[in-house]
Amino acid sequence: MSTRNVIVVGGTGDIGRAVVHKLRAEGLRVLSAAQDVTEETPDALHVDVTREDSVTSMFDKAEARSGPLSVLINCSGFGVFTPIHETSLEDWNRSLAVNLTGTFLCAREAVRRMKSRGGGRIIHIGSVSDHLTLPMNGAYAASKHGVRGLTGVLNQEGQAFGIRATLLSLGAVYTAFWKTRPEFSPADMLSVEDVAQCIWEIAIKPLNVRVDEVRLVPPRGVL
Repeated sequence: MSTRNVIVVGGTGDIGRAVVHKLRAEGLRVLSAAQDVTEETPDALHVDVTREDSVTSMFDKAEARSGPLSVLINCSGFGVFTPIHETSLEDWNRSLAVNLTGTFLCAREAVRRMKSRGGGRIIHIGSVSDHLTLPMNGAYAASKHGVRGLTGVLNQEGQAFGIRATLLSLGAVYTAFWKTRPEFSPADMLSVEDVAQCIWEIAIKPLNVRVDEVRLVPPRGVL
Protein backbone atom coordinates (compact mmCIF):
# COMPACT_ATOMS: atom_id res chain seq x y z
CA MET A 1 0.00 0.00 0.00
CA SER A 2 2.33 2.75 -1.21
CA THR A 3 -0.64 5.13 -1.25
CA ARG A 4 -2.98 4.85 1.68
CA ASN A 5 -6.57 5.97 1.27
CA VAL A 6 -8.28 6.17 4.63
CA ILE A 7 -11.89 6.51 5.74
CA VAL A 8 -12.47 7.73 9.29
CA VAL A 9 -16.04 6.99 10.32
CA GLY A 10 -17.10 9.28 13.13
CA GLY A 11 -14.56 11.79 11.90
CA THR A 12 -16.32 14.82 13.41
CA GLY A 13 -16.15 13.63 17.02
CA ASP A 14 -13.35 14.62 19.38
CA ILE A 15 -11.29 11.48 18.74
CA GLY A 16 -12.24 11.30 15.07
CA ARG A 17 -11.16 14.88 14.38
CA ALA A 18 -7.80 14.27 16.03
CA VAL A 19 -7.30 11.11 13.96
CA VAL A 20 -8.19 12.90 10.72
CA HIS A 21 -5.82 15.77 11.53
CA LYS A 22 -2.93 13.46 12.45
CA LEU A 23 -3.24 11.20 9.41
CA ARG A 24 -3.53 14.11 7.01
CA ALA A 25 -0.51 15.75 8.60
CA GLU A 26 1.42 12.54 7.96
CA GLY A 27 0.51 12.56 4.28
CA LEU A 28 -2.33 10.02 4.15
CA ARG A 29 -5.39 10.68 1.98
CA VAL A 30 -8.24 10.86 4.48
CA LEU A 31 -12.00 11.12 4.04
CA SER A 32 -14.04 11.93 7.13
CA ALA A 33 -17.57 10.51 7.37
CA ALA A 34 -20.18 11.24 10.01
CA GLN A 35 -23.90 11.62 10.52
CA ASP A 36 -23.66 15.33 11.28
CA VAL A 37 -22.09 16.16 7.92
CA THR A 38 -24.96 18.04 6.32
CA GLU A 39 -23.07 19.49 3.36
CA GLU A 40 -20.66 17.09 1.68
CA THR A 41 -17.25 18.29 0.50
CA PRO A 42 -14.35 16.55 -1.28
CA ASP A 43 -13.01 15.56 2.16
CA ALA A 44 -16.21 14.99 4.18
CA LEU A 45 -19.15 12.68 3.56
CA HIS A 46 -22.44 12.02 5.29
CA VAL A 47 -23.13 8.57 6.71
CA ASP A 48 -25.67 7.08 9.08
CA VAL A 49 -23.89 3.93 10.27
CA THR A 50 -27.16 2.34 11.38
CA ARG A 51 -28.47 2.28 7.79
CA GLU A 52 -27.10 -0.21 5.30
CA ASP A 53 -27.89 1.94 2.25
CA SER A 54 -26.17 4.97 3.77
CA VAL A 55 -23.01 3.00 4.54
CA THR A 56 -22.84 1.52 1.04
CA SER A 57 -23.41 4.91 -0.57
CA MET A 58 -20.67 6.52 1.52
CA PHE A 59 -18.11 3.86 0.55
CA ASP A 60 -19.05 4.23 -3.13
CA LYS A 61 -18.54 7.99 -2.97
CA ALA A 62 -15.30 7.68 -1.03
CA GLU A 63 -13.71 5.31 -3.52
CA ALA A 64 -14.92 7.38 -6.47
CA ARG A 65 -13.11 10.38 -5.00
CA SER A 66 -9.96 8.79 -3.57
CA GLY A 67 -9.51 5.38 -5.13
CA PRO A 68 -9.34 1.94 -3.51
CA LEU A 69 -9.70 1.85 0.26
CA SER A 70 -6.57 1.01 2.25
CA VAL A 71 -7.57 1.70 5.87
CA LEU A 72 -10.93 1.93 7.63
CA ILE A 73 -11.04 3.49 11.09
CA ASN A 74 -14.28 3.20 13.04
CA CYS A 75 -14.51 6.02 15.59
CA SER A 76 -18.28 6.49 15.73
CA GLY A 77 -19.89 5.74 19.04
CA PHE A 78 -22.80 6.29 21.39
CA GLY A 79 -22.79 5.91 25.14
CA VAL A 80 -25.35 5.99 27.92
CA PHE A 81 -23.99 5.20 31.37
CA THR A 82 -26.80 4.16 33.69
CA PRO A 83 -27.58 1.14 35.89
CA ILE A 84 -29.22 -1.74 34.05
CA HIS A 85 -32.56 -1.17 35.79
CA GLU A 86 -32.60 2.46 34.63
CA THR A 87 -31.52 1.79 31.03
CA SER A 88 -34.32 2.36 28.54
CA LEU A 89 -34.87 0.05 25.61
CA GLU A 90 -34.36 3.04 23.33
CA ASP A 91 -30.89 3.70 24.76
CA TRP A 92 -30.03 -0.01 24.67
CA ASN A 93 -31.04 -0.30 21.02
CA ARG A 94 -29.24 2.91 20.07
CA SER A 95 -26.02 1.73 21.73
CA LEU A 96 -26.04 -1.53 19.83
CA ALA A 97 -27.16 0.09 16.57
CA VAL A 98 -24.33 2.64 16.51
CA ASN A 99 -21.51 0.83 18.29
CA LEU A 100 -22.02 -2.72 17.03
CA THR A 101 -24.31 -2.80 14.00
CA GLY A 102 -22.66 0.32 12.57
CA THR A 103 -19.21 -1.17 13.07
CA PHE A 104 -20.36 -4.39 11.40
CA LEU A 105 -21.86 -2.60 8.38
CA CYS A 106 -18.73 -0.51 7.81
CA ALA A 107 -16.36 -3.43 8.33
CA ARG A 108 -18.38 -5.66 6.01
CA GLU A 109 -18.29 -3.06 3.26
CA ALA A 110 -14.55 -2.58 3.72
CA VAL A 111 -13.87 -6.33 3.52
CA ARG A 112 -15.91 -6.66 0.35
CA ARG A 113 -13.72 -4.03 -1.29
CA MET A 114 -10.35 -5.01 0.19
CA LYS A 115 -10.39 -8.75 -0.39
CA SER A 116 -9.82 -8.61 -4.14
CA ARG A 117 -7.18 -5.85 -3.91
CA GLY A 118 -4.51 -7.38 -1.73
CA GLY A 119 -5.97 -6.48 1.64
CA GLY A 120 -6.09 -3.52 3.99
CA ARG A 121 -6.47 -2.51 7.62
CA ILE A 122 -9.56 -2.10 9.76
CA ILE A 123 -9.20 -0.38 13.13
CA HIS A 124 -12.05 -0.44 15.65
CA ILE A 125 -12.27 1.77 18.73
CA GLY A 126 -12.98 -0.38 21.75
CA SER A 127 -13.10 0.38 25.46
CA VAL A 128 -11.78 -0.99 28.73
CA SER A 129 -15.38 -2.06 29.26
CA ASP A 130 -14.92 -4.65 26.49
CA HIS A 131 -12.74 -6.69 28.88
CA LEU A 132 -13.41 -5.28 32.37
CA THR A 133 -16.66 -5.41 34.31
CA LEU A 134 -17.63 -1.86 35.19
CA PRO A 135 -20.89 -0.63 36.75
CA MET A 136 -23.12 1.78 34.82
CA ASN A 137 -21.88 0.31 31.53
CA GLY A 138 -24.49 -2.30 30.62
CA ALA A 139 -25.50 -1.17 27.13
CA TYR A 140 -22.10 0.27 26.25
CA ALA A 141 -20.18 -2.77 27.46
CA ALA A 142 -22.49 -5.17 25.64
CA SER A 143 -21.90 -3.32 22.38
CA LYS A 144 -18.13 -3.13 22.88
CA HIS A 145 -17.89 -6.83 23.78
CA GLY A 146 -19.60 -7.44 20.45
CA VAL A 147 -17.01 -5.30 18.66
CA ARG A 148 -14.26 -7.36 20.31
CA GLY A 149 -15.76 -10.58 18.96
CA LEU A 150 -16.34 -9.09 15.52
CA THR A 151 -12.73 -7.89 15.29
CA GLY A 152 -11.39 -11.35 16.09
CA VAL A 153 -13.55 -12.98 13.45
CA LEU A 154 -12.48 -10.40 10.88
CA ASN A 155 -8.86 -11.34 11.47
CA GLN A 156 -9.55 -15.02 11.00
CA GLU A 157 -11.69 -14.62 7.91
CA GLY A 158 -9.51 -11.93 6.41
CA GLN A 159 -6.10 -13.52 6.86
CA ALA A 160 -6.13 -15.21 3.45
CA PHE A 161 -6.89 -11.86 1.78
CA GLY A 162 -4.36 -9.67 3.58
CA ILE A 163 -7.02 -8.01 5.72
CA ARG A 164 -5.84 -7.09 9.22
CA ALA A 165 -8.19 -5.94 11.99
CA THR A 166 -7.20 -4.21 15.21
CA LEU A 167 -9.17 -3.53 18.38
CA LEU A 168 -7.91 -0.37 20.07
CA SER A 169 -9.24 -0.71 23.59
CA LEU A 170 -9.22 2.70 25.26
CA GLY A 171 -9.25 3.88 28.82
CA ALA A 172 -10.65 7.30 29.66
CA VAL A 173 -9.95 9.88 26.93
CA TYR A 174 -10.53 13.56 27.68
CA THR A 175 -13.36 14.59 25.36
CA ALA A 176 -16.38 16.88 25.60
CA PHE A 177 -18.18 14.23 27.69
CA TRP A 178 -15.78 14.80 30.60
CA LYS A 179 -15.92 18.59 30.42
CA THR A 180 -19.31 18.48 32.13
CA ARG A 181 -17.81 16.50 35.03
CA PRO A 182 -15.26 18.75 36.77
CA GLU A 183 -14.57 16.12 39.42
CA PHE A 184 -12.43 14.29 36.82
CA SER A 185 -9.09 15.79 35.85
CA PRO A 186 -7.77 15.83 32.27
CA ALA A 187 -4.37 15.00 33.74
CA ASP A 188 -5.69 11.56 34.68
CA MET A 189 -6.86 10.77 31.15
CA LEU A 190 -5.51 10.12 27.70
CA SER A 191 -5.60 12.98 25.23
CA VAL A 192 -7.20 12.65 21.81
CA GLU A 193 -3.71 13.23 20.39
CA ASP A 194 -2.47 10.15 22.26
CA VAL A 195 -5.16 8.09 20.56
CA ALA A 196 -4.49 9.60 17.14
CA GLN A 197 -0.79 8.85 17.43
CA CYS A 198 -1.48 5.21 18.23
CA ILE A 199 -3.93 4.85 15.35
CA TRP A 200 -1.44 6.36 12.92
CA GLU A 201 1.26 3.92 14.05
CA ILE A 202 -1.08 1.00 13.38
CA ALA A 203 -2.42 2.37 10.09
CA ILE A 204 1.00 2.67 8.45
CA LYS A 205 2.26 -0.79 9.34
CA PRO A 206 2.84 -3.16 6.41
CA LEU A 207 0.26 -5.90 5.99
CA ASN A 208 2.74 -8.61 6.89
CA VAL A 209 2.26 -7.33 10.47
CA ARG A 210 -0.97 -8.13 12.31
CA VAL A 211 -1.90 -6.03 15.34
CA ASP A 212 -4.79 -7.85 16.96
CA GLU A 213 -5.27 -5.58 19.97
CA VAL A 214 -3.79 -2.54 21.67
CA ARG A 215 -4.89 -1.47 25.15
CA LEU A 216 -4.21 2.22 25.60
CA VAL A 217 -4.87 3.52 29.11
CA PRO A 218 -3.77 6.52 31.18
CA PRO A 219 -1.33 6.01 34.06
CA ARG A 220 -4.08 5.53 36.64
CA GLY A 221 -5.74 2.88 34.53
CA VAL A 222 -9.50 2.87 35.14
CA LEU A 223 -10.84 6.06 36.75
